[in-house]
Amino acid sequence: MLSKLIKYDFKALSRMLWPTMAAVVGATLIAALCFLFDSKTIENASSGGLIQVIAALLAVIMMLAIIAAAFLVFFVICAHFYRNLMTDQGYLTFTLPVKTTDILWSKLITAMLWSIISGAIICLSAFMFVGIAGAGGGAEAFMRELSGAFKQLFSFLGGKSALLTIELILIGLAGLAFSILHIYLALVIGGVVSQKHKVLAGIGFYFIISIIVGIITSIAQYYFGGSLLTQLSGMNLFTYSNGVMDAGRLVSAAQPFYWFNFIFTLAMDAGCFFLCKYFLENKLNLE
Repeated sequence: MLSKLIKYDFKALSRMLWPTMAAVVGATLIAALCFLFDSKTIENASSGGLIQVIAALLAVIMMLAIIAAAFLVFFVICAHFYRNLMTDQGYLTFTLPVKTTDILWSKLITAMLWSIISGAIICLSAFMFVGIAGAGGGAEAFMRELSGAFKQLFSFLGGKSALLTIELILIGLAGLAFSILHIYLALVIGGVVSQKHKVLAGIGFYFIISIIVGIITSIAQYYFGGSLLTQLSGMNLFTYSNGVMDAGRLVSAAQPFYWFNFIFTLAMDAGCFFLCKYFLENKLNLE
């Protein structure tokens, strides 16, 4: 049943977000082609100034489209959760023969998927802009420098590069889940405590939860993370002339600090998830 819920939620979000992503790619393509056209016609003094102005305006439009798309993804995800669970649609949602846990998992998974998809499309759009607009030679130099920087980084890390990549992905996914569950919990609590102004209450509880999480994080970092950083700073990590060995020691020494942050983030994820589940099952106040 969870797979069916994910399929439904993904389709519901896709109706709004696929056109948005297409608009971002389209705006990027137009701006990049205009820059390319500008570079080819700049020798024409009569039209070069106009083309430059148009290219600059289209570049601004591209940036605004990317910013708007990022906010729209955030808004659509939140609106979909609120509309399905906190309005009169909630009566239909909670009459389905599924567990509240499955509903929450479906909303979380689809939100994370669309956050990753939108982020990937925005990054690809930026690379597309650089590749097309700088087709005269600047793009190739930029890509060579970027590729060289990554090769140098992986060479410096040596055998630890794969481990570090996996760890960054894991903690990134955990952090993304928390950012979404944080919003869900605020909306749910706002819907519980207020009948007429649920969204405003949810916004208020978002900041309240942020403050509480900040305090808990500071305390945890002070009692555990701080000692790890002190221990790390006191270690003589760069005693070898081989940079690969130095980086390997650094990554190894940072493992306790990484796993502390990763497990702590997972604990915050679990806390937000089960609080959402509790309020939805026991305190829900639908419109």
